[in-house]
Amino acid sequence: MNRRLFLTVLLGLAAPFRAVAAAARPRRILRLKSGAVEEVPLEDYVAAVLPPEIGRAPAAALEAQAVAARSYALARAERHLEDGADLCDGTHCQVFRGLAAATEDSRRAAAATQGFVLTQGGRVIAAPFHAVCGGRTARPRDVWDDEEIPELASVEDDACLGVPGSTWSFAIPRAALPSLSSSFGFPEARFLEVYGHDASGRVSMVRFVAPGGQSRIARGFEFRRAASEIWGWASVRSTDFTVEETRPAYLLSGRGTGHGAGMCQAGAIVRARRGESRDAILSLYYRGAGVESLRA
Repeated sequence: MNRRLFLTVLLGLAAPFRAVAAAARPRRILRLKSGAVEEVPLEDYVAAVLPPEIGRAPAAALEAQAVAARSYALARAERHLEDGADLCDGTHCQVFRGLAAATEDSRRAAAATQGFVLTQGGRVIAAPFHAVCGGRTARPRDVWDDEEIPELASVEDDACLGVPGSTWSFAIPRAALPSLSSSFGFPEARFLEVYGHDASGRVSMVRFVAPGGQSRIARGFEFRRAASEIWGWASVRSTDFTVEETRPAYLLSGRGTGHGAGMCQAGAIVRARRGESRDAILSLYYRGAGVESLRA
């Protein structure tokens, strides 16, 4: 066995031990307002992030969220390394409002799933989740460029249809279009069109067009982010939308709330109420990954 192959095998064998060691270490949470770093035991952290992330939910949905939150916390343990922390307390990572946010139900969910994580290829994955998928989830690679994202399939999901946030609409006044396109260095734009879709049908690209024919293409998630910075998160709620051009405005009709990848929280809650188990919920939304114990 040559040296490179030996090191590869050795590192692969060591990965589970590193994961167990990481789980034993408290999470270092950056408090964004104060800049302080708070050390929190992993399982206490998981119990505390469930209420702000998924809210009140049946046990199976809470347990599915606990597995996802634990996986994310371990896989993204160096996201704020420059701040001397593992994770922050905001939506950039997972919402953490302090240990007092944990409830009896969330503590029970964390305890029932203690040590269980989502894995793929022998590694714990940064399990994504979102509010409402609108009927179909997105593939993570269609949402982010990060090479560390898991390979998860887009799946049909009838459970979230009809829940709040499953459909939405928003009008972008023509007069406001230059303000939006300025976010992409193209204030000359006067026209907007959908320019491409990803595998799940979400908008992957939009095109801004100026009167002389010049144009600028923006990725769908960047378009959504720019709109949210101007009009708030409730404007363009997802990248699953169509555009209708009218004289006064561009009318967006959409489905879902959030990036759409991984577990649909609204769908998980409905499925738990139907009687579906934690494992059934995880196997649907994280198709392509498996659930394992860190101590297995």
